[in-house]
Amino acid sequence: MDENSKYLDLFFEETDEHLQSLNEQVLELENNPEDSSIVDVMFRSAHTIKGMAATMGYDTMAKLTHKMENVFDLLKQKIIAADTISIALIFDCLDTLSDLVEDLREGNDAERDISNLAKRLDQVSSGESAIEEASELEQETGSSLNLALEKVEDSDLMIIEAAKEDGYNAYVLAIQIDEDSSMKNARVYLVMSKLEQHGDVLYSEPGTEVLENDDFGNIFKLIYVSQLDEETVHNLALDNSEIEEVLIQTIQQADDLMVKAAETVHVTETPIENQKVESVVEPQATTKAPTKGKAQNHAMNQSIRVDIGKLDSFMNLVSELVIYRTRLEDLSDQLQVSEMNEPLDHVARISSELQELVLKIRMQPVSTVMTRFPRMIRDLGNDLGKEFNLVIEGEDTELDRTVVSELSEPLVHLLRNSADHGVEMPEDRVKLGKDPKGTIKITAYQEGNRVVLTLSDDGKGVNPTIIKESAERKGISTEGMSDKEIQQLIFHPGFSTAKEVTSISGRGVGMDAVKQKITELGGTVELESVVNQGTTFKINLPLTLSIIQSLLVTVGQDTFAIPLGIIKTIVKVTEEDIVHVHNREVYKYEGLAVPVIRLNKALSMETNEESNLHLVLVKHGESYKALAVDDLVRQQEIVIKKLGQELKMLKNYLGATILGDGSIILILDVSAICNERIGEYSEV
Repeated sequence: MDENSKYLDLFFEETDEHLQSLNEQVLELENNPEDSSIVDVMFRSAHTIKGMAATMGYDTMAKLTHKMENVFDLLKQKIIAADTISIALIFDCLDTLSDLVEDLREGNDAERDISNLAKRLDQVSSGESAIEEASELEQETGSSLNLALEKVEDSDLMIIEAAKEDGYNAYVLAIQIDEDSSMKNARVYLVMSKLEQHGDVLYSEPGTEVLENDDFGNIFKLIYVSQLDEETVHNLALDNSEIEEVLIQTIQQADDLMVKAAETVHVTETPIENQKVESVVEPQATTKAPTKGKAQNHAMNQSIRVDIGKLDSFMNLVSELVIYRTRLEDLSDQLQVSEMNEPLDHVARISSELQELVLKIRMQPVSTVMTRFPRMIRDLGNDLGKEFNLVIEGEDTELDRTVVSELSEPLVHLLRNSADHGVEMPEDRVKLGKDPKGTIKITAYQEGNRVVLTLSDDGKGVNPTIIKESAERKGISTEGMSDKEIQQLIFHPGFSTAKEVTSISGRGVGMDAVKQKITELGGTVELESVVNQGTTFKINLPLTLSIIQSLLVTVGQDTFAIPLGIIKTIVKVTEEDIVHVHNREVYKYEGLAVPVIRLNKALSMETNEESNLHLVLVKHGESYKALAVDDLVRQQEIVIKKLGQELKMLKNYLGATILGDGSIILILDVSAICNERIGEYSEV
């Protein structure tokens, strides 16, 4: 274990990816049980996990994945069906593998008992005995070599013809590697190396990249040119360790390789005159294998994995660069040194490009957190006795890595809420004239410098009457509240309309946790619901939490920053423009009465006697609020620095930033300020 500890992070990362891929592919197989290409992808992922687990010495994982491969093989050969039983068994295996990985990640040395799973897998695999005794190779080839030769280049056909004229022979070989071989790509290399000592390999199936990556099955096929006779070539290929079987056929004419796929032949292990080789285009791409003495350029992987800590350090260094660039610009303006203008312009341009680059590197698609939702919805459907159709749109929309990593928890809460509280039981939906299968839809899209996520369902909606009754039972006053305001109470801490607590919901912590997390991310969550038509949650998030555009304002004698993304407009006003209505100050803007929040009161600061009063209209949920400030400073790009645990009690601030002159200013949490002040108004 100590020897392998340095590889643990890579092992966990790779295993998580393959387990997620397997979950996705099994869901796809459940919907398309006849598509054998899905099983091919599943087989490769399971085989990779088995190899990695065996290398790391995790025998339990290796044993379980090996038995899973046996079942996948039977699925591929159509010996067993991808029915409810086999799909459920595979999901149980994947859940157990995930548990094993978590045990390793947490350093839990306790051995999990997989004997029951292994027994179930063996029972499924035992159906193999009822099959006619035939080699795996014969089942794969269907008594035909079945090579995809339509992409063989004319130059290869000319080589074959020229070789035959010079006394050479051309062969098609199908070679099966032992199932238990742990390094199949090494076996391929040994076979091809031995053959190329006596001739040239012109073509391979799968392509050389697939063969090198060890993500093919047990069989590979070649076109081979040599002066050796067929029996000698057969023995050369077979005389390698862990090679189980070899079939070979002599190519009589190069044109035989170009026949239509419908023309098939029966292949034996002895030369047959005037046979034609079937040409079939298979789903897996084939490429020309390198010939002897020729180098082939392989497409190189242009991406690398970067440790998150290094990426965060990179971001911090760029942030510092932005800060000191701003300071240099301020010094240049103060000292009036014209010679500094040009180099400062270049520094500004380069630092801006570097900043844009690092922000792009930090961006991740929201699909990163959405990939596990289909499996989760499937399991929820089984638990609740409901049917769901999950639709995901805009999963390529990108967000800052920090935001993406924190987004999973609130989305899971919202999904479980829609599944449990939103979508009705199938029989109830039929009575309402709805499709018995409920639809849950997640949509992501970019809107300016923010990203909007919506999660909607076509269920029963949030009934304000039921919410009101539940609120009154909990001692929450709803007097004077509109139906829409009553609906928003589901975000109240501890609020739930569930009659009983289940494993899915009912404790009243979900919606409160959603709002709290989204607020921490600098976003907002809104609810729109119509009874018996459905509910939509709209989440508005900043693209990045690191470097933002802001408006610097003066409140009293101090300067604060307001994120520019939430600002609608700025209005120069006088005290007479602000009117009092029912103990509230409001400003009339485009026919709307916008509540006014004086920041000096919200922040407990003295009023500036030389105030140059401005109202900053900001978006708060679906409405607007007007923040009264004493003066405007300028618009500026700022770097957000967290306040730390020592100052976590300061609820009205998102963080702090450093200006070009070295001074530190606080960044206002507009959402928290608006909620606090509106709450005070409602108590008046």
